[in-house]
Amino acid sequence: MMDDPRELIAKECDVQRWCLIKYQNQEYLGLDQGGQIELYQGSMLGNKSATGTTVSAEQVDWLPPVEPRQFLALWNNFHERMQFEGTRHPGFPLYFTKLACSVAAHGHEICRPSGFTSPVKFEAEIGIVIGKPCFQVAEQDIDDYIFGYTCVNDVTAPKELKENDEFHQWCRSKSLPGFGPIGPWIATDIEPDGLRVEAILDGEKKQDYPVNDMIYSPREITSMISSEVELLPGDLIACGTSVGADSMQPGQLIEVNIEGVGRLSNRYIG
Repeated sequence: MMDDPRELIAKECDVQRWCLIKYQNQEYLGLDQGGQIELYQGSMLGNKSATGTTVSAEQVDWLPPVEPRQFLALWNNFHERMQFEGTRHPGFPLYFTKLACSVAAHGHEICRPSGFTSPVKFEAEIGIVIGKPCFQVAEQDIDDYIFGYTCVNDVTAPKELKENDEFHQWCRSKSLPGFGPIGPWIATDIEPDGLRVEAILDGEKKQDYPVNDMIYSPREITSMISSEVELLPGDLIACGTSVGADSMQPGQLIEVNIEGVGRLSNRYIG
């Protein structure tokens, strides 16, 4: 049976998009109001109150919407990419750690550290933001523990990743400062399975894939990882990327766009 159109409209109206910004040298929470940002004080994951002030996005400095203590990310989580690369269906989400020091905000530059001469790749992904302590939670209950969803660019130095044949260095190649842009918004009460993730490099679309092509859906990922790891408020899980991830050249602008969630833009300066 198809959803009642009135119910779909109601669901869309329930979606809120939150950000963390700096305005006039003070940090605020921000609620998207159709191109304007309504300023709030309080906690992103707790109590908050409106200040009565609304500003335009051009007036603010963007901050990462959360500062995760645990920043996890997946590999080989899309059917199309699995078929393209000839990998096997994983029996459990294949996750690794990006260090929290890699987190960067919308609009910030992505820099290749001194001494690194190899290519740097973008990987457009949707990220899950945990809202409260989550350990051994069944999939049917997991929505109560997910605060919302955000855009993630899982920036990677692929040469360093496979520099050692005996031990692939996931954390090292993905945790350099600025290699984890997230934001600018966290969308709450949004249905993730119907979304599409796009990567746009200097105006050219390089990735465009549906979330429902995931081997493990966002809800399955969160529940299954929580069976082994206690996820904490503000933690972030990047759900992996599909085909089309590519290297960036100095000066190029890379954007991760997920309609309904946001558009994350960062310039790679090499």
